Amino acid sequence: MFYENVMFGIDAVLVGIMLALTVWAIIHCVAQRPDAFTAIGTLPKGGWLGLLIVGVPIMIIFGVAGGISVIPLGLIFTGCTLFYLLDVRAGIKELLEGRW
Repeated sequence: MFYENVMFGIDAVLVGIMLALTVWAIIHCVAQRPDAFTAIGTLPKGGWLGLLIVGVPIMIIFGVAGGISVIPLGLIFTGCTLFYLLDVRAGIKELLEGRW
């Protein structure tokens, strides 16, 4: 019983963190110009918004069902969020700051 409670707590914290990161990525994506996405050679703005917005309910549903690390769909959308924040966001930041 104790093991299950600890695992549920860890999963709940991980799901909460990933949901917060996904909401942050959505807000960042909405605030950017559409041409910045094509300039860095990635999916268009609508594609990223679609992936990130669809990921929120899937992470909630599957996160509650068994934890974000158990369900493959949770991992896929977690990967999309992390890729956006670590690669796309950094590329847009470089582009807009004039380092290109």
